[in-house]
Amino acid sequence: MSRPTVRLGRPYTRPALETQPLPFRMRIAKSPEDIQRVCRHRGEAYARHQPDLVQRLSLHEPEADDLRDDVVLVMAESHEDGSILGSLRLSTNINTPLRFEKEFELPQRFHQRALAEAGRMVTQNGPGGRMVVPALVKVAYEACFRTGIDALLLIARQPIDRMYKAMQFEDIFGERVITSAQPGVPVTLFFMDTLRFEHRLRDANCQIYPFLVEIDHPDIDIDPDFVRERFNVPQTLRRERCSDMHPA
Repeated sequence: MSRPTVRLGRPYTRPALETQPLPFRMRIAKSPEDIQRVCRHRGEAYARHQPDLVQRLSLHEPEADDLRDDVVLVMAESHEDGSILGSLRLSTNINTPLRFEKEFELPQRFHQRALAEAGRMVTQNGPGGRMVVPALVKVAYEACFRTGIDALLLIARQPIDRMYKAMQFEDIFGERVITSAQPGVPVTLFFMDTLRFEHRLRDANCQIYPFLVEIDHPDIDIDPDFVRERFNVPQTLRRERCSDMHPA
């Protein structure tokens, strides 16, 4: 598959009408300490509803995908006390097939297309956490749009799947599936068509449309050039970096 074409400019058809602060800062987890903090918070979030999964997959520790050179970890950090309120992991099939491409026969529309996965999306309980969800979706959408990704895929178990349906994500298979991301747990595999997403939100009069499109959030501090560079790290360069870090 050829590398996706970068899309420049604002990823919306309408200009922002206002600027609003958020009670948290969205940024990329870059340091080992950032990654450890994200994973500890992730483990705590999964433990509230799926404690057995935390133990089986060691979700309180970094997974192999968290440490890949071509993956981006996004974290929401409270302005009040610096605590993590939510996070998500973005990976693409630019260099390596997505988990879902290897585990399922995806419909033809996804073949030879640039795809991304929004994995391990978690948020804190309470009002603050509810605001983090649309912010994470906004980051994921803008990252995919600007890097030329055709579709963003994610999974959700009951009852969280209703939230993604309300946000106009589309069900790929029309039935629940089992994946290694949450083994033994029936989930819905959703997708967002990057070029149609804004129009779907507007046509459905979706509640998150103003948040995504009409409001500029300076606290969403995600450098699109950094994301493009991470997503497009060639396989050969990754191997060279690995050799430099682990010489024979």
